[in-house]
Amino acid sequence: MKVEYKKWESGQGLEEIQAQIYTEVSGLPARAEQIGPRNDNRGKEATRYALTEDGKPLAYVTSETDSDEPWRGFIGYPWSLKDCPREVKDKLFDDLLNHIYSIDGVKQVRTAVVVGSKTKNEQIDYFKEKGFVETERYYTYSKDLDIEKSAAIDVKKKFEGKEAELTSRIATEDDIPALVELCLVDSSIRGAFPTEEAFSAYFKDRVLKDGHCVMLFDGDKLVAASAPLKFAPDGNILKGDEGRYILRFTASRPGYEFSWNRLAIEVAKECKSAGMADLPLRTAFGFRTQGAAAIGLAKMNPDMELNEIFYVHQKGE
Repeated sequence: MKVEYKKWESGQGLEEIQAQIYTEVSGLPARAEQIGPRNDNRGKEATRYALTEDGKPLAYVTSETDSDEPWRGFIGYPWSLKDCPREVKDKLFDDLLNHIYSIDGVKQVRTAVVVGSKTKNEQIDYFKEKGFVETERYYTYSKDLDIEKSAAIDVKKKFEGKEAELTSRIATEDDIPALVELCLVDSSIRGAFPTEEAFSAYFKDRVLKDGHCVMLFDGDKLVAASAPLKFAPDGNILKGDEGRYILRFTASRPGYEFSWNRLAIEVAKECKSAGMADLPLRTAFGFRTQGAAAIGLAKMNPDMELNEIFYVHQKGE
C-alpha cells in the first residue's frame, strides 16, 4: 500500500478526517469545528495524518506542548481505521514522539486514555508497548439535583452574608465580553478555547443561541456564570441510559468560589421558569489521584466515575 503522510494544514478538510476517524474508532463524538481551531493553535507539526494514495483516511495522531510546563509534552493515541497497516500507525506515532522530544527542554511525554472509548484496552496495551507507565487517574464526582425542589429554595433564608447579597439575571449578547473575561480569569476553564475570539463565538453561536445563561453579580461585577443544557448519554460526559440537564460551562471569579451553591440554585430556578424540569440537573467536579485506595473506593461509590487514565514516557527510557 502506498501511503501519503501529511501534517496539519488549515483549509484542507483534515479536521473532517480527524473527526471521522476518532468517532468511528472510539465510539465517542468529535466535532470538526472544534478540532480545526485547536489544531491551528497547536501548530503544523503537532498533528499528522496518514492517507491512501487516492486521499482516503487511514490514521492520525496529535500532540501538544504547554508553556506552563515546558519540560513536558503530550501525545495522543494514533487513531487508525481497520485497513491501516500497523507499521503506518507506528510510523505516525514514533515520528511525532521523536519530534516532541526534539523540542528544547522536553524530557517527558504524557498521554491519556478515555475509558469511555470502545478501544480503551487496545490503547492501554499500545502505550505500554511503547514504554509508557501509568501515573494517575481522573475521576468525576457527580450529584443530581431535583430541579423542582432546588428552584423552591428561598435564597434569602438559605444563604448568608455575601452569598445572599449576590444578584442574578439572564445573559444577552451585550454580556459576551464580560462572560469571556470571566472565563479567562478562571484557571479551570480558560484553556477550553485557544483564543478570546473562540470564546466569543462559543457564547454567541451556542450558549446564548440556546439561552438560559445565568449570571451572578456582586454589585456590577460579574462573578459567576453557567447555563443548563439538555444532554443525552454519550458514554463520556454522561454515562448511563438516561438524559440529564448539565451545566454546559461553569466559570467563577477568583475569590468568589463560595458562590457555586447559589449559582446552582439560580440555574435550577431558570430551568423551572423555562419548563425544563423533566430531568434532574447533573452537577459534577473532576479530580486526579493515584493509588489502590482511590481505585477501590471509586468502585464502591456510585457517585464517582473513572474518566481517564494518564501515562507518561521518560526520554531515554
